[in-house]
Order: sequence, then C-alpha cells, then structure tokens
Amino acid sequence: MKTNIKRAVFLIGLGVFLINVLIAADVFAQTEISTKDKVADEIKELEKKEENIAKELAKVKATGQQEKIDELAKLLQEIKMQKTAKRSFLEKALMSVAIIFIGLFLFLLMRLGLKKLENLLTRKDAIRETEMILRMKTLSKLFNWLGSIIIACVIVYMVLENHGLNVAPLLAGAGIIGLAFGFGGQYLIRDLINGLFILIEGQYRINDVIKIGEYGGLVEDINLRITTLRDLHGRVIIIPNGEIKTVVNFTREYAQALLDIGVAYKENVDRVMDIIKEIGKEMRADKHFGRLILGDVEMLGVDDFADSAVIIKFRMKTLPIKQWEVMREFRRRLKNRFDELNIEIPFPHRTLYWGTGEDNKWVKDVAEQLASKNK
Repeated sequence: MKTNIKRAVFLIGLGVFLINVLIAADVFAQTEISTKDKVADEIKELEKKEENIAKELAKVKATGQQEKIDELAKLLQEIKMQKTAKRSFLEKALMSVAIIFIGLFLFLLMRLGLKKLENLLTRKDAIRETEMILRMKTLSKLFNWLGSIIIACVIVYMVLENHGLNVAPLLAGAGIIGLAFGFGGQYLIRDLINGLFILIEGQYRINDVIKIGEYGGLVEDINLRITTLRDLHGRVIIIPNGEIKTVVNFTREYAQALLDIGVAYKENVDRVMDIIKEIGKEMRADKHFGRLILGDVEMLGVDDFADSAVIIKFRMKTLPIKQWEVMREFRRRLKNRFDELNIEIPFPHRTLYWGTGEDNKWVKDVAEQLASKNK
C-alpha cells in the first residue's frame, strides 16, 4: 500500500515537473520567436533606411556636393554597422566561415585554371618554347601571386566587416604605421616598381638563364617583388627586384656557342679550321643536334698567339639555352678528330736546363767534401 502511494506521488511529481518544463520551453520559444521577429523587423527598417540613403547619395553625387556626399556616406556606414550588430554571434560566425570557404574555393579555382593554362601552353615535343609562350607563363606566375594576395585581402576585409568592425579606420591606422616605417617601406616600393618594369619590358622570363651581378642561374619564378634563380648546384637564389641593376640574359631569342681552340704552333691553322668546319657540317646533319643549331660554323680566325698554342676562335648560332649542350658535343668530336689526325692540342709544360758539366763542378766538390767529413 505504502509502495503504491509512493509511486503515485512520484508519478504526480514527475508529471508536474514535465508540465512546468514544457510550459517554460514554450514561453522561451515564444520569447525567442518574438525577439527574432523584433530583430528581423528592426533589420528591415534599417534596410529601408539604407536603401533611401543610397538613393539620395546617388542623387547628391550628380550635384557634386562633397560635404553632403561625405555625410551620407558616413550615415550609410553607420546603418551597415547597426545591421551587423543586430545579428547574433552564431550568424556572424557562420557567415565568416562561408566567406572563408568561398575564398578558398576561388583560390583553388584560380590555381587550377592557371595550371590548366600552363599545361595547354606547354608542348612536350618542343625543344625550346617560343618567346610568346614563355612570356605568357611568366605572366601566369604573376597573376597567381597577385590573385592570392587579392583574395586573402578580400577575405580579411569581409570577415572584419561581417563582425561589425569598421575597416576604414584600420586602413588609416595601417597608413600611419606605414609612414612610421616609411624608411623600410621605400625598399618594398622600389622592388615593386622595378619588378613591374622588368615584366612590362620582358627583360627575362621563366626558364631563361640570366646573370644578375655575381649570381646566375635558371629563372624559376618572378613576381613584382622578387626573382628566384636556381644555379647548377641546385641552390635557390632569391634576389629582390629593387637590387637588380644589370641583367645578362643568355637565352633571349637565340644564343651563340662560342669556342676558343688551341693548337700547337707546328700545326697548319688552315687545315685545323677546315676540320672545324667539317665537324660543324656533321653536327648540322645530325638528327638531334641539327635541331639545336641555327647556322653554319662562323669562323672568326686566329684570335691569339698564346705561350704554347695558337688560339682559333669560332662560333655557331643555336637555340636559346642549348649553346652549352652544343659546345660540349663539339669539343668531344673535335678532340676525337684531332687524336685521329695526330693534331696536337698543347698543354703548359716547362723544360729545366741544368747547364754544362763545368758549370756543375761545384756541386761535385761539395758532395766530395761532405763525404770526407762523414768518414
């Protein structure tokens, strides 16, 4: 009996508790709905004000009244801030996440588009890409760099605006900080301006071999601020564009394979020059090297009388960046041909002269004196 009474009391109490919870939830829901409705009504009113002010601002801009334009623009900004403040933190957070995801999507889309463009421009069977293709690849690298910066700045701007932060004072503050660090900032401006002229004038492009001051290598990347080179050792060299004064481009339009060959003084130089020309014709007839060479051997003649050799200078016009490959092959063939024909390629050597027997008599006397003392 007592157990049943306890159960009945427990069930009645639980029922009363659940009824109170439901009533409280209903009241909270009604309050939340009414609050949301109220906020929604306030936002609608602010939107109407914003629309009216925007129309008025468009009319005033036609009249050219600068003071009135500034006043309306300021009022329009305040209304936007009020609209942002009315939204809940959750709404702001969700909007910020959406902005970031859209920005990342645009970034990936830009990268994929530029990569696709680069693949379309690249020809696998081409020995050396044309000047126009290299220029377009260089500009695609620049667009990638600029696009990444612009997307990042827009994302930051929109997120700050979404959370009710007025970006204009922040930009003004950034300008003041920029003035404070103006001495350092002038180097950045110099890099950007110099980089802009390098790209406009096409001084060098991606896959060019250049030398800047004491550094040289293959151009791997270039943007408005820096130029990235990779040398034969695989080292990456990063040079600020503002530091670039003189550029030596080894691969602009065409190149010259320039060689200096030394032969012994006893050799007939006319015969040697004929052999060089023959090897040049053989290389032009070669299936591989004939595609790299653009002209016959240009014989410049006897260039110098060195200590132990006569120097013969000649050159061949080649495709850009292929001059070193042609020179290495030409030297290999020339060495083998000289060996076949017993043409001497001299190397530095020295002859020691010890004089006559009478001149060296004092050495014998000193040796005899030392030998007698040891006894």
